[in-house]
Order: sequence, then C-alpha cells, then structure tokens
Amino acid sequence: MTEPPAAEDHIEVEWQFSAFDVRPVARWLANTSIPGYTVEPGPTKHLHDVYYDTADWRLHRAGFTCRVRQKASSAELTLKSMAAAVDAVRSRREINDPLPAGETLPGAARGPSAAIVTALIGRQPLAPIFELRTERQIFNLSDQTGSLAEIALDVTTIPVGEDVPVRLSRVEVEVEATAVGRAQPFADLMTAAMGLAPAITSKFESALVATGHRIPSFPPDLGPDAVTDDMTAAEAAYAILRRQFALVLSNEAGTRLGEDAEHLHDMRVATRRMRAAMSAFREYVPRAEPYRRELGWLAGVLGAVRDLDVQVQNLAAWRNTFPSVQADAFASIEKTLNVQRDRMRARMLAALDSRRYARMVERITAWLRRGPPRSYSAGAERVLAVGPSIIERRYRRLRRHGDAIGPRSAPAAYHALRIDGKKLRYALEFLAPIYGRRSAEFARRVTALQDVLGLHQDAEVAISSLEALAHGARPRLQPDALLAIGALCERYRQQAETLRGEFPAVYRPLLGAEWRRLRHTMESCKPAPQLRTTG
Repeated sequence: MTEPPAAEDHIEVEWQFSAFDVRPVARWLANTSIPGYTVEPGPTKHLHDVYYDTADWRLHRAGFTCRVRQKASSAELTLKSMAAAVDAVRSRREINDPLPAGETLPGAARGPSAAIVTALIGRQPLAPIFELRTERQIFNLSDQTGSLAEIALDVTTIPVGEDVPVRLSRVEVEVEATAVGRAQPFADLMTAAMGLAPAITSKFESALVATGHRIPSFPPDLGPDAVTDDMTAAEAAYAILRRQFALVLSNEAGTRLGEDAEHLHDMRVATRRMRAAMSAFREYVPRAEPYRRELGWLAGVLGAVRDLDVQVQNLAAWRNTFPSVQADAFASIEKTLNVQRDRMRARMLAALDSRRYARMVERITAWLRRGPPRSYSAGAERVLAVGPSIIERRYRRLRRHGDAIGPRSAPAAYHALRIDGKKLRYALEFLAPIYGRRSAEFARRVTALQDVLGLHQDAEVAISSLEALAHGARPRLQPDALLAIGALCERYRQQAETLRGEFPAVYRPLLGAEWRRLRHTMESCKPAPQLRTTG
C-alpha cells in the first residue's frame, strides 16, 4: 500500500509574470539554449482549485488563502500567506496537507494546515468562494549545481456564473529560496526575450475581482478614533475606546494562531487599556460597566496563556546558564509548562469561540458606533476641562502607595503600585494628543517605573507558579526536576531582589520638576469657566 504524501510547511519563492499567450513561451523554452542552464520539458497537469473562507473572511483577515487542489488522483489542502510581489517575486509561506483518498472537502484534512484553519475559524463554517481550473505545462530548470526551479505555464479559467469565463495566462518560476541568485539571469533573459511583465495581482486577487467579491475592511470602522482638544470628555473617551477595541479585534487572528506571542500580548494590553479608559472617564461615559466586566473576563483568559508564555521564554533564555547536568531536568519542566500552556490555549480558544465573546464583540461594536448619548450632560464637558483631574487623581494615588514603599515592603505592595502606575501611564498616553510633549515625557518616566515593576511581578508570578507546579504536577516530577525548580525559584527571587533595588532610581524622577511642568501645561490648557447669566 502506497503511503500518502507527508504534510509540508515551507517558504514558496516564485517569479510571477503575466503573458498574453503562453504558447510562444513554451516554444522558446523547448528550443532555447542558454549556456550554463538546462531546460527539460515535464508533464502537463490539469488542476482544479476551490478556495474557501468563512462568511466574515477570517482566514483572509489572518493573512491566508485556503484552497483544496484536486489533481489527477489526489487532493490536498493548502494554506498560503499573502504577500505583495517585489520585482515580480513573491515569497510566501505554504502549508500543505494531503486529503484522504476520495475526499475533496477541507474538513477532511488532518495536519498542520488543518490545525491552523481550525484555530482561526472557530465555530464558523468554511464555504467555497470561487474555483479555478488550470492547464499547467511544466518545464524543469537546472544548472551545473543541480535542480533550480520549476517553470509553470498556466492557462487558468475563472468561472463567473453565466458569463463568459475569465482567463488568465501566467508564467510562474518557483525556485528554491537559496537558488534565487543562480536562477535570476535565466529569469531575466526569459523576461526580455518574451516581453513578460510582472503580474500585478495574484490569481487569488484576480479571481476576487472577476467574481465580484468585496472583502470588508477590518477592523470595521467604529467611528472617529483620534483625540483632539475641541472634543467633549465623552467624545474623547469614545475615540480612545474605538482605537483600543480595533487593536483587540486586529490581534485576534494572531492570538488564535499562536505563532507569535506578541499578538496575544497586544490583544491583552488593548483590553486593559479599554478598561482603564472606562475607569478614567467613568463620570462622562454612561453604561460602560457591563462592557468593562466582560473585558475583564477576556483579559483573564488571555493572561493565563501570557503568564505561561513568559515563563517558557525565560526558561529557554536561562537554560544555558545552569549546569549541563540539569539539562534533562529543565527539559522535563519545559515539557510540563508547555502542557499547561496548551491547556490554557485550549481554554482561550474555547472562550474566543464562545457565544459570550461573540456577543461581547457585537455589543461593544454597536455601542462604540453609536457614540456618546446627546442627553448625558456630564459627558458634554470639554476634555480640556476634565483632563487634569483624570491625571491628577491617578498621580496622587501612585504617590500615596509609592511613598510608602520601603525595603521591607511585601511583593503585594509593589504589585499594587504597578497597577497604579499602569493606570497613570494609560491616562497620560490617552491625553498625550492634547497635552503634547509634556505628557509624552512624563509617560516615559512612568513607563520606566512600569518596566521594573512589571518584571518584578513576572518574577513573583513565576515563583508561585513553579512552586504550585512542584506540588501539583501530574505525573509527579522526578527529584532532579524538583531541584531544578528550586534553583529557578531562587533565580527569580534574586531577580526580584535586584529589581526592588532599582525601584528608587525609577520612582524618584516622578516626584520633581517634570510633574510640575506637566501640571502647569494641563492647567494652562483648561478653558475659562463659563459665566451663567440670569434672565
């Protein structure tokens, strides 16, 4: 019995040219003789491609196209990343999964591309969006070193309902990434001899136009998202919330995919900033508390994965600084942490797939699009009038907790101060467009404090998590792994102690002239109080 082809994940590099007719190119390839190169004719293939996505274009939003290609006796599911051509060359990630015999639907695949599709679409069903039928004539290009590229002469038909099908003629040269330089002279000669022009659009993009598909912009337009000094407090708050919610939505795909931890981090930070803005503008934005609670739920789901991401990254960075005899122990700890992370990711994906999350997105989107209610008089105050009190309240709270910090303060005190600093920093950044350089400069001072306190909190969280791991891991960790956990906890404790020693140097600049200059700037921007007149 023949084994099915294995799944593959690689970078596809190819030149793509438009051609009025590929037949002259075929004759040129069959008869040309270029020193140093060998061109051999290959088979002619007939390909049937069906492209899929969800109704809300989730795969496209994540930067992928998804197709099922039917060949003579087999079919495969392919994901390709989308990339613009540079000098006619497109470099794209391509992931292929063979489909079981007789299967032509993407849901039948079991491999890396299927796993990516499942993570990205959640409960949304895939549906076909268009199909392509291609007659492909192959030529194989090699040089003295070996095989260089596959040259494909494609005539592609795009069915467009009852209208006459659209036809594309393309010349594609797929080359090994390491052999581009060796193949470049041949590609240049062929381009000049045949008068080929770089293909401006991919086949996918051409088919979208031909079939009349219009992909909606994403994230959606929620309304004005720039803060200006002529706004009311409510208008400014909604602008801030719109910008942050757009970041929540735009990072969802990368968070689902899980290949770059920064997407999850950015999505989590955006939820935090939204909650901070709702708190800062509580008096001026009515009925925000239900949304704030839902965003808190989402931040918690994301945070469980983020904390483990940080621990796994630290473990990888520290591994080589420990004795090599502990390598097996560290591998055991890393494996256990990754199991926990996979479990938390599964819970996170279930949350993102849930009706609760969909309802939250739907309601917040509608709320932000409606904007501030005209009937709410408190929100009509000028943002320049309320900005100083928003920032000063957070500054006073930070000073109250920060001034009480001493060498013997508990980790919880540093954590509480970190939260205060985060709220102040966010308020400063929210209002930086109207207070300018002074606000941005002071925000940088607060960020320096936040960096130290954030690393301190990461260390404390890691210690708690590792101690819980030592006592609760199933199956039980081996003694050498438990000893390694003890060594890691001690490393984190030393790091936390060092960070506490750095605290005074990053806290002191918040107490002096920069704050007074910022306060003066804010006060000078306040509008003059309006005098009431009597009839």
